[in-house]
This record gives sequence, C-alpha cells and structure tokens, in this order.
Amino acid sequence: MECNESNFIYLKKTSVEKYYEELIRAEHLCEYFPAITKIIIRKVLEAILKDIAEKHKIESNTSAWNLLNNIELSTSFSFPEEIINYIETVLINGYEHASRNNRNRKILKHPIEILESMHNILCWYLRKTEGQKIKLVKNLSFRAPSTIEYMQKEISKIRDDISLKDKQINNLRQKIIEVSSQSKAIGELNNIIIEIKKEKSYLEETKILLTKKIEVQKNQVAQVENDYKFYMKRLDKLKQRCNENQELLFEKESQLVKAEIKNQELKDLIRNLEEQDNKIEDSEHYLEEELRKVRQAYEKLVKLTNQYQDILETVEFSYSSDLQKSLETQKNNVTMEINFQNRVFNENIINYNKNMAEVKRKVLIFKEILNEKIKRGIKYKSLYKGFLRLEGKELRIIYTIINNINTAPSFINKSKELFLKSNEEKFLTLLNKNLEDLKNVSDDEIKLLLYYKLIKLSQVPLGSIYNRKQFIKALENMVDKAYEILESKKDFKGGVKKLDAIIRYYLDKIISSLKNKNINLHISEELTDKIYGKIMELKQNEENIIKEKIYYDKFNLDNMSEVMFKSSIKSQPFIFISIMVDLSNSTSYQEISAIIFEVESLISNRTLSKAYGEGGVNSKLLNEYFMVLLFLYSGTASINQNQQMELLPLLVLGIISIDLIENNDEANLESYTRMIESWKRKQQKYNDIFMEKEEMESSLEFLLEESQRVEFIIKQLSESSNLLVQRYENYREEFKSIILNSEKRILLPSYMNYDELRSKKEIAENNINNSKNKHGTLKSMFSLELWKEQANKLVNESNMIEVENKLIEEAKQKPYFKKEYSVFAEIENEIQKTNELVNKNKEELKNKNLLTGNMKNKITELEKQLTTIKDAYPDIEEGYY
Repeated sequence: MECNESNFIYLKKTSVEKYYEELIRAEHLCEYFPAITKIIIRKVLEAILKDIAEKHKIESNTSAWNLLNNIELSTSFSFPEEIINYIETVLINGYEHASRNNRNRKILKHPIEILESMHNILCWYLRKTEGQKIKLVKNLSFRAPSTIEYMQKEISKIRDDISLKDKQINNLRQKIIEVSSQSKAIGELNNIIIEIKKEKSYLEETKILLTKKIEVQKNQVAQVENDYKFYMKRLDKLKQRCNENQELLFEKESQLVKAEIKNQELKDLIRNLEEQDNKIEDSEHYLEEELRKVRQAYEKLVKLTNQYQDILETVEFSYSSDLQKSLETQKNNVTMEINFQNRVFNENIINYNKNMAEVKRKVLIFKEILNEKIKRGIKYKSLYKGFLRLEGKELRIIYTIINNINTAPSFINKSKELFLKSNEEKFLTLLNKNLEDLKNVSDDEIKLLLYYKLIKLSQVPLGSIYNRKQFIKALENMVDKAYEILESKKDFKGGVKKLDAIIRYYLDKIISSLKNKNINLHISEELTDKIYGKIMELKQNEENIIKEKIYYDKFNLDNMSEVMFKSSIKSQPFIFISIMVDLSNSTSYQEISAIIFEVESLISNRTLSKAYGEGGVNSKLLNEYFMVLLFLYSGTASINQNQQMELLPLLVLGIISIDLIENNDEANLESYTRMIESWKRKQQKYNDIFMEKEEMESSLEFLLEESQRVEFIIKQLSESSNLLVQRYENYREEFKSIILNSEKRILLPSYMNYDELRSKKEIAENNINNSKNKHGTLKSMFSLELWKEQANKLVNESNMIEVENKLIEEAKQKPYFKKEYSVFAEIENEIQKTNELVNKNKEELKNKNLLTGNMKNKITELEKQLTTIKDAYPDIEEGYY
C-alpha cells in the first residue's frame, strides 16, 4: 500500500469528526504499539455503534456484541454482510480476543488491516448518511500510515530534490548569460526558472509539514510508551478473567463429549444386536432426551459465557462511565445465571451417566440371552463352530484349494496330472508353495476372504456378515446347497442328517480310490482290531439297526465268531472299512479318518514324517493331511472351471472336520468378532479410497475450471500486451512532438543546430513559393534556382530528422524532460509486467495440465482399487449400523 498523511481526513466536518484525532493517534501508533492501535479502533467503533443505536432508538445500553446484534435485528437500520464482517474483525482483534474461544472464527489481523477495516466501515456509513459531503472527497482509497522512519527518509529525499532544484536554477541563470542577445530565448528560460521555483516551494512546504508530523507522532509514541505497561496490565487482567470463566465451559464441554461418546457406543451396541427389543429402544430414546437436556444446558452456558466475556471487554475500555456502571449490574446478573445453569448441567449429567450405566447393563444381559437363543437355533453347529475355529495351516489349505480352483486353471490341470501319476508328494510340494505365499496374511483376513469366496461359489444369499444370525444362515444355506449338489450323484446315498451323509460320501470316495490303487491290501493285527472294534461300537447305535441286519444277512455275521470276523476283515479290508463308514456318523469321523489314513499310508508306503517332519503326529496334523487326501482322492482335483460348484461339499467337509476333531461345545466368538473388525477395517479403507476419489474428482473439476480461467487470462494478457506495444509506438511520435514544442527544448545541446536547420528549411520553402508565384508553377519547374532550393529543402529535412533523433535521445537524459519520458518507462514496465504475467500463466497452465493428467491417472488407479475390494467383499458398501 502507498503511504499517506492520513486515511481519515475525510472525517472533517462530518457527524463523526469527533473521532478523527483518536484514529490519527491509532495510525501513529500502529507500527510501534499494535495492541494499543487495535484497542483504540475498537473503542471508536463501539462508540460509533452506540451513536447509531441511539439515533435510531435501538437499545444501546449494553455490551458491544449484544449492541451489534440489536442493530442487526432492528428494522430501522442495518449493515450489509461485508460491513458486518469488518465490524466483527475489529471487535475480535480489539483485545486480540481476550478469551481463547474465538466464537466467530475470525483470524487475527495486522493493525494496518484493522485500520483499513475501520476505514471501510466509516466510508460506507458516511456514504449512507452524508453522501453529498463524502462525494467531495476525491480519493478514498486506503494507504498504509507513514512511520517516523519512513517520513525521515522522505525528508532526506526532499532535501536532495531541493538541492537539485537550486542547481537547475543556477544552470538556467548561467544559460541566460550565454544567450543574452536572444530575447526570445531569455524569456523562455525565465519561464522555466519560475516553474522550478514553484516546485521547490512545494517541496519546502512538504518538508515543513512532514517535520511537524514527525514531532507530533514522536510525542504520541513517547506518551504511550510511558503508559504501555499500564495498558498491558489491564489487558492481561481482562484475559485472565475471561479465561477463568472459560475454564468452566471447557470442563463442561469435556463432560459432554464423554457423554456423547458413551451415547454413540450404546447406539453401536444396540444396533449390533441380532434382534431389537422395545424396552431397550424406549430406554435409548429416554437417554437421548436426557442427553438433549445436557446439551441444552451446555449451550446456555456457552451463550452466558460469551455474554459475560462481552461485558468484561466492553466495561474495561468503554468511553462511557454510565455504560460501565450499567454493565457492572448486568455482569452480576449474568454471573448468577451462569452459576444456576452450572448446577442444572451437573444434575443432568449425573442423572444421564447413572441411567446410561443401567441401560448398558440391561443391553449386555439381553445380548447374552440372544447369544443363547442363537446357539440353540443353529442348524449345523459343526460347520458354524468349525468355520470360526479355522486357523493356521488348515485354514490356508482350504483357502488355497478354493482360491486356486477359482483363479488358476493351470494349477488344476497340474494337480490332475500329478494325481494320475500317483505323485502326491509333488502335489504337497506345490501346495506348500501356495501356503508359503499366505504365511504373512492374518487368519482373520484369510477367513473373511474365504467366507465371500464360499458365498460366491455356493451362490447363496449374501446377508450381512456383521449380523450373526444372517451369517449363520448363510453357512447353513451352504450346507443345504452342498447336499443338493451331491443329490445329483448316482453314488450318493443321502441320509436324514445332511452332514453325516456328506461325510460318508467323501469317505467312500477315498476308500474307492485306495482300493483301485491296491486291491490286495494286507493290514496289521493292530489295524484289524481297530476296524473290528469300531464296527462293533457303531452297530450298537440305534440308527444303525436296519443297516446292521443288511450286513448280517450278507455276511452271515450273526454266526461269525470274533476270530472269524477279524479274519474276514484281514482278507477283505475294503469291504469292512466300507461297512464301518456306512455305519458311521459325525461323532466317529476322527477315528475313522485316522483308520483310513493308516490304510493310505500302507498303500503309499509313506508316513506323516515325510510330509511334516519328525515332530510327531497329532489330531491336528492328521486332519491337515487328511484334507489333502480328500482333495486328491475325491475326484475334485480334476474338475474344471464349469464344475467349480462341485467343490463346495468337499470344502464344507473340510470346515466341519475342524470341529469334529476338537469336540468343543463352545463357538469361538472372538474369532467372529475379529473377522467383523477386519471387515470394518476393509470398509474403512474402501470408504477412505472412495472419499479420496470423490475429493480428487472435485479437485479435478476445479482444476479444469482453473485451467480454462488461466487460458482466458493468457488470451486477455496477450491482447493487452499487443495494445501496449501499439501504444508505445504511438507515443514515440507524441514524445517527439512534445519535445519539439516544449519551451525547455532550448536547453538541449542540439537545439541550436535544429533551429538553424529549421530556419534554412523555411527560407527554402519561402523561396520556392515566391518563385512559383512570380513565374507560375509550370515555368518554375524549369528554373535552375528552384531546383537548387528544392535540393536545399530536402537536405535540410534529412538533416532535421537526424537532429530530431538526437534531440529525443538528449531529452531522455535530461531531468527537465523526466516527466514526459517517464511515460515510456511506464509503458515499458507495463509491457514487461504483462509479458511476465503471460509467461507466468503459461507456466501455471503447463503445471495444471500436468497435474490434470496425474489426477486422471490417480482417479483411474483409485477406481481399480475400489473395484478390486468390491469384488472381494461384495457387501463392502453396506453400513454396519
């Protein structure tokens, strides 16, 4: 901003002239005591607002912010929004906002900006109320107030300019002596001397005014410097009192935030219940009403605290003692109201917290009841418990099988080839490689992915994974679908219990495959005893009575002794293993699978140690390997992409086997909770990516608009540059005309030569005209004298052009043509600035285009990420509340 003597000179002879001296004082202090400047401006503004209110019969005996609010609500007077913003800025910055709570969220400003805001307020007010007077002011633009140091530098420059004027006058006087014989030239020089003396006189007056202003400003700065500590002490005390009151509000705010968090936690807990309860819903609504009362009490405290602070600030520095007394009474009333509302808040928050604890206790009890109800209603508990217990290598084996069937045909083909070659060891190696790839992926993440792959494979309704009833229903639908798939098989025997039927089907598949590999199997006495014992145990089961008669009739088992029975088992092991499987149910799965594994080990001449090392065999290791056998010998290893669904029953068996080997009645609900948390994290990631994409698309749209704007600016600047270049060329001739017609031209060294050439040219032109008049135009054309004069004229014109160029160059160097020549510099400067802006905008456009391309690529990448996540988690866009 340019410097000016005063920005508020226009206040003279207006209704607000009484504030002129205070505002001048504020200008003088702004760079030395910024806080005092802001206080002065706020005091002036408060007084003006009070004057406006009294003039329009608006309640004015109140604090500053309340006064502004009264004026805004009045029908007799109003401020436009822009002026309201200026007023709020001045009020906020007046005491640099004594309280830490900036309720209006205004940014603290430099005192010069506060002066400018006050200037804008006054200009608007005077235009509205005293328009004719303000119209007489030529320039109302705001400029930065002058500092003492700046004015001292200005005085130094003025002294130099005065000295230069003295030298110019002396040089012109010397010039007069040199041309004493030319009266015309002497007159022109005297006129120039008179003009220079006027300029010198103006400079001397300016120096005197600046000197006086410096003295006034120094005195005001010195006076404030003496009282500065007193002002700051009052201001610090004001801040302390405001902040003490604010601490109470912060304490209540903290309590309210904690209550809001508890309320949200309870809502989450209720919404995550598998069923809703009317009593719990009523309690939730009651708590919401209690929390509303707490919020209401807090909002009243906020309003009262701001009112209290407003009163404190207004009382501290107000011009009016009557207003201060009135506000002291108001302050006491507000303090009493704050204490009352504080008690109301405390009572409400205590009741709320007490009732919250009770409702939460009831919700947790109801949740336990629901858990028991859900547990009793589970149709296929083994699958539910098995899925939740899936972990480690068993989980990764099942995931590897379903993942490779779905995504890698080459893996299937290779597996089939290995099976045909009876090279299970190579298949295990390949499987272990897949397991290695998953070793750094958490169980919860793999299980979540497995769940969605099973949903996709079985094509059952998705439901909501975060609703346990729907999650269980989806698992049950998978069992029904698996049973339905097997029903179409000719060798599937079915059964009342679907899981038992699925188990028997795949155990029969393994036995059939093993029989084909080695029909002449010789088993040990120990294995024979196991088979015999298991058959004798199973045939006692009530559901096997019918089956028992069938086998007794077929093999005459009623008349067969134990020795003969065992002998028959040794001679026909596969038949009796099949009998054992046919009599089996889910509870006998672990023992029967162990027997079949022993048979497979005999046929393959291999033990578990070859696959798992020398760590020994336990039920978990055996089950892991048995899963592989199920896959190898069930025929599913050779299915193609179009037969993927046939893999479902085998996967169901693999999952229920986890529960069958552990015999634990309790489901691992922690696993379910972790899986839900994993899903929520995935959804949060999805939402974050989605929001990033939305923000980037919005930014891209804005960037494209900005690019169009910059392109338009470049076009306008280019047109402006062309106009400036044209203007520059036009001014060349104008400058030449100014020089040649100026009285100061005689001061140029080449002027005498130019004047002589011009005289010769004029003489030649006169001779030519006289000859034409005397002899006529036609005869003159053949006159030798006329031709000589024509030649002299052309020579003089040519020489004059050359000398004119010299005069122009000389004029550029002389201070007395500085003003005229400065137009060149101004135009050149404008051209340079315009061209710089063109280049700057072109560079900006280039960067924006580059950024646009990067943004588009990033948006495409984000869309791919969203698609990938959505493909893996189909319900990722659903809310979990």
